Amino acid sequence: MIEVEIKVSITDEQKDALVDGAKFISQKFFTDEYFDSHDYKLTKNGLWLRKRNDKFELKLPATKSGNFNINKNIPMYETTDKYEISDILNLDKKVSFIQALELAGIKSFVKFDNIRTTYLKDNLKIDFDEADFGDFKYNLCEIEVEVESKKQTEHALNKLYKFVSQFGISTERAEGKIGYYIRVRRPAHYFAVKNSKKNVKEA
Repeated sequence: MIEVEIKVSITDEQKDALVDGAKFISQKFFTDEYFDSHDYKLTKNGLWLRKRNDKFELKLPATKSGNFNINKNIPMYETTDKYEISDILNLDKKVSFIQALELAGIKSFVKFDNIRTTYLKDNLKIDFDEADFGDFKYNLCEIEVEVESKKQTEHALNKLYKFVSQFGISTERAEGKIGYYIRVRRPAHYFAVKNSKKNVKEA
């Protein structure tokens, strides 16, 4: 499946309007840990490897070209299959997944807690996230839908933009949680990603 989502900045009034009439789905607590090499070879190429609780996940471009603008909402393909992740990252399959990451020089660079409150409205999933990095927190709203093929992504994005516009919410892409973290705490990493040839986006 391809995850098509938009990250938006909202006011308290806009949040109330989004929640009004929506179906409450869940509130979850989880820990995210992100990984990369010392020279940021993953994130510079739009590859965002994380471990959510105990499960590894990889997000990567779902566009035909694979190229991005860091300020745009771009469809992402997500996989939790370690064999597929190993193929994409070209990891050594003769050793365990953890050992393969170590051999490739891929290590954790941040670990943080997150509270996610999820609603469903107009068949769209709305997530309100509160990320806790220890010495600061960051709030974000993500609205998403899943599609089966790349051909459906443009229609899905337009549907999301039309939906948020009803509430006076800007369609300009809000800064993601991990993007905010690296900009604030890892400026060298942030500028490496922002100035990379692919001009990739953060997860």
